[in-house]
Amino acid sequence: MTGQSLPRGAYTATPCRSCRTPKPSRWYLCGACWTALPEPARRALNKRDGKALTRLRELHAHIGSEQPLEKAEITP
Repeated sequence: MTGQSLPRGAYTATPCRSCRTPKPSRWYLCGACWTALPEPARRALNKRDGKALTRLRELHAHIGSEQPLEKAEITP
């Protein structure tokens, strides 16, 4: 699509950081990895405030440490 933005929810070539499968645009992870996160971590990552980028960095650090997503702890 030259000169146009992708429609909301369109798939991109960007892989999920955790499992490397394609993920929808504007999502942190693919759907399967997102549901693997504990509910408190998902709630924290859904917040849109001044600490959102810090929480995203916590998620990336957790994935980088190669620990299971089920054990992720994200600051609320």
